[in-house]
Amino acid sequence: MLHQPTYAPVPMLAADVNCFWALEQDQESYNREVYLPDAYIEVMINVGAPLMLESEYGMLELPRAFVNPLQNKPLRIRAAGFCQMISMQLYPWAVKPILNIDADPSTVHVIGLDAEWQRFADDLTQIVAHRGYGEAIDCYQEYVCKTAYRHKHDLMLIRTAGHLLHRSHGQIRMADLAAQSYLSSSQFERQFKHYTAISPKAYARIVRFGSLQAALLVNPSIRLADLADVYGYSDQAHLIREFKSFAHCTPRDFAASAPAYFELRQNEDWCDFMKQYFNLSYAG
Repeated sequence: MLHQPTYAPVPMLAADVNCFWALEQDQESYNREVYLPDAYIEVMINVGAPLMLESEYGMLELPRAFVNPLQNKPLRIRAAGFCQMISMQLYPWAVKPILNIDADPSTVHVIGLDAEWQRFADDLTQIVAHRGYGEAIDCYQEYVCKTAYRHKHDLMLIRTAGHLLHRSHGQIRMADLAAQSYLSSSQFERQFKHYTAISPKAYARIVRFGSLQAALLVNPSIRLADLADVYGYSDQAHLIREFKSFAHCTPRDFAASAPAYFELRQNEDWCDFMKQYFNLSYAG
């Protein structure tokens, strides 16, 4: 999904929030796109046309404020008009301490937030309409800072392990993660799942898949054998199987079906940002 632009979190949230982002997109182009799994949980505020979720039960209308938890398959959201939204991109261990909810990726596709959040979403819709996205993001961050961390959580070990997983593109050994957390492997997995609702090994796969997406967007013609070597897959076939398990398409199909990113690839600032953020110096 094509986000524009992104905003850094305030210091209070920096360890647990990756960024805030805003999006404006016409209905036709937005409805051609799909949300693929990545390593973040989105707390999304719709400030534009109504949004519908494609599901096995048909089209379900989404509330103004909702959570897109960790996914293990593509998610299709459709707009009934001009699409406008802002979102907070959380690391998965932050859902409990910041939102005080669970986000189980195995059973829930989208989580509607409570009435207080819906009223806040209505307020943000008015702020975007009259004062713009920048001020709306400031209000969003202020609101989160007032409501986050209401209860005590011992996050330090899991937060540190999660950031190590990101820096290693999901390639650090689980036994090494547990050792750095001063926990046994079973204790580490239990605590990680308590906060993220997913095992550290499963999360590592999602992190690695997210880095593959970024590399393909920056350079769609990159050799898959090179990517397999960089990300520690046994071979190109293994990489393709893993990619298809999350995206329901091959890496080459994904690269070919992302025309919205063509103009961004011509933008040196965007490419430099992606390469630095995902450590993609090999991506050409």
